[in-house]
Amino acid sequence: MATITRTDEAEKVQVEEQVTRFDVHQIIQHAVLMVSFILLVVTGLPMKFSTAGISEWWVQIWGGISNIRAVHHTSAYVMVLVCLYHLIYIGYGMLVKKRPFPMWMVPSVADFVKLFQELAYFVGLRKEPPQFDRFNWREKFDYWAIFWGMPVMAGSGFILMFPVFATKYLPGWVVPVAYTAHSHEAMLAFTWIFFIHIFFNHFSPSVYPLNKSIFTGKVPRERYIKEHALEYERLTRVDEEKPEKEAVGTITRASQ
Repeated sequence: MATITRTDEAEKVQVEEQVTRFDVHQIIQHAVLMVSFILLVVTGLPMKFSTAGISEWWVQIWGGISNIRAVHHTSAYVMVLVCLYHLIYIGYGMLVKKRPFPMWMVPSVADFVKLFQELAYFVGLRKEPPQFDRFNWREKFDYWAIFWGMPVMAGSGFILMFPVFATKYLPGWVVPVAYTAHSHEAMLAFTWIFFIHIFFNHFSPSVYPLNKSIFTGKVPRERYIKEHALEYERLTRVDEEKPEKEAVGTITRASQ
């Protein structure tokens, strides 16, 4: 929500509009996903690189390998549950609340075009960055990576947790294959999150040191115009033409 702050010296009222971007369900989903992912990383890496001295030290900090595995397995169950919660959330919105399928999250040819346009902007070949709608290509990659990553991670993780049960119904070679798939997919996710996702959401000049939108659900209007210009234009147009129509996001003011 927008806030109004008063400065005693200047005796001025400063008004800042904010755009509602995420609802409470999306905020909760991201928070649980974030915490479970961090726990999976800090408990999974020492098992992957078990011979490293720092891994041995870290395992001792946690009280032994059994505790590391217990936290890792619990975090994995939590991540699977939050993904199921997300699917139920989408299905409930479509079937009960009659919301349309969120097509703005589906990758398109335009995303690939804007990817190269943004790269050209970064290296100085374009004077202006491309304009994005509700989600840019990085955000769409973040989202859909879960849908191909979760079946790989959950399936291979289940085999590694219960190898005897799995090999009752599957050939024995699925265990080393599951280990390879689990290990490689985990490193891919770790690399993307820490070097791409965190950089653009924490170290980008427009949001440094923290992009608070996923925790508050709201984005300052000026930044929204810069980062999601196409959607902001659509929201303001809908607000002017059909005020009663529910838009994807809302622009609000509030006093404080």
